[in-house]
Amino acid sequence: MNITIDGPRAAILTVGFVLCYFVHKHTTDKIPGSAGKGDIVGAICAAAAVVMMLWALFGGTDNTAGDTTRSTKPSTVTAVPVNQPSSTPPP
Repeated sequence: MNITIDGPRAAILTVGFVLCYFVHKHTTDKIPGSAGKGDIVGAICAAAAVVMMLWALFGGTDNTAGDTTRSTKPSTVTAVPVNQPSSTPPP
């Protein structure tokens, strides 16, 4: 299995990871009574918000690989089951 991420989307994820690191590092000394631990939840939330916003603005939702689960041929639907007796008597 091969997972590929194109350049702009990889850059968006990298920005999110870097932002998460700096928010966590910045909050290390800001929490009163803590023993040097940063706010990891706040850092992850800030990074997730930025990644989602950048993904929506620059990443888009274009599906260049295509959806292989859908059939390209139209499906046929029958309204009446086959070999179902009709309500009218035969002549």
